[in-house]
Amino acid sequence: MYAIVDIETTGGSSPYHKITEIAILLHDGNKVVDTYQTLINPERSLPPFITSLTGITNEMLQEAPKFYEVARDIFKFTENAVFVAHSVNFDYNFIRDEFKSLGGDFRRKKLCTVRLSRKIFPGYRSYSLSSLCSRLGVQNNARHRAFGDAEATAKIFDLLLLNDADGVISKSLKKESREAILPPNLPKEIFEKLPEETGVYYMHNEKGKVIYVGKAINIKSRIYSHFTGSDKTKITFKDSIHDISFTLTGTELIALLLESHEIKKLFPQFNKAQKFNQGGWALFDYFDNRGIHRLTVGRNQKKSKPLISFKSFEASRNFMFKLIEEFELCPKCCGVQTSPDSCFDYKIHKCKGVCAGAEEIESYNIRVGEGLRQFSQTLETKFIVDRGRKAGEKSLVLIEKGAYKGFGYFDQEASYSSLEEVRGMIEPYRENEDVKRILRGYFEGLETKGRKKIHTIKNLPVLHSD
Repeated sequence: MYAIVDIETTGGSSPYHKITEIAILLHDGNKVVDTYQTLINPERSLPPFITSLTGITNEMLQEAPKFYEVARDIFKFTENAVFVAHSVNFDYNFIRDEFKSLGGDFRRKKLCTVRLSRKIFPGYRSYSLSSLCSRLGVQNNARHRAFGDAEATAKIFDLLLLNDADGVISKSLKKESREAILPPNLPKEIFEKLPEETGVYYMHNEKGKVIYVGKAINIKSRIYSHFTGSDKTKITFKDSIHDISFTLTGTELIALLLESHEIKKLFPQFNKAQKFNQGGWALFDYFDNRGIHRLTVGRNQKKSKPLISFKSFEASRNFMFKLIEEFELCPKCCGVQTSPDSCFDYKIHKCKGVCAGAEEIESYNIRVGEGLRQFSQTLETKFIVDRGRKAGEKSLVLIEKGAYKGFGYFDQEASYSSLEEVRGMIEPYRENEDVKRILRGYFEGLETKGRKKIHTIKNLPVLHSD
């Protein structure tokens, strides 16, 4: 038995929107034998564009039953039947989420008439419900209403059953088949060819444009999770996926770095995070008209040349306070205090008083320089060496004087003795605040796990020995 289902909703995402209408047609494999339909009160107002699309109004829903009042009917009507719908995951996820909100569990075998049509009627330009109806001569008397669309889907299903010479429907119902899970416009063959390796993946729309970029330790597994979890059930996203490509990276770190670069470069429609470069905060220095070497914290602008960059204002201030304390610097000359005369620390005999003119400026400037030099000594050139994309290959991430420069790959039997040779190995990439965050997290993780993958210019000739 097949339960052919169509719903209307307040919007496109099941975690955030509600069902307003449902129609179910029971099909015994030969014909429709029973029907069920009802409006459902979503307990919220309809957006105007939904009313315009469906013709369903808030007034029509005021007296309609709420979902919990019809949940038992829907459960019984679909019990022991295969759940069939056009773009099945949309309807299925909405109904399942409604049951979850009531503490129930709704599970049915699924069939998608979009995916079935692509296999049984190959070569069509579009497999939308209206396009298929037009191509197959199916009449839809009530478009964008649950019963009209369910009835049209049932007629298409009749034709699918009639023309299924290769047993596509029975194969799709096998337990190991992923047909009902995959997006309706993504060929199963593309998914099956995805590697179970580390890298960056790209989801493309019908025109080949990248609409989503992600990274994964296991590309195939991660992409599959996009189609099964309830955190990404927006139908527009899944319906837009027509192809998937990938780039292997060998390591998760390089996957993270490449993902960040690609999101900023390609600006994919469905990526929310990392699209914009976050300027963050930075430490700057200058000499005032008295010759005092002053420090200040400010926004890290695009063309600015900061001494040090920070993720947040709090981090920059904490660094400044540490510098003031350790090298006996003046809070006023470091921009953390304001006063018309001397700083507060001078008044309590904590500061040596360069802001009040009580100390030689040259001596103060020497301490500022010492503080900055101590920090600069931590900005050594580092090489992160790890596994490559294949046997016999190693990966390399170059951080030169504290700044990320890019990554590359080299033969594990090769040896390099100069920084210039290493620069020639890597593909250059720009540093940004997201990259700094990724690298900070990586180095913190190394300290925790005690892993040894960091090399400096001193042990450069043994890069291949990691």
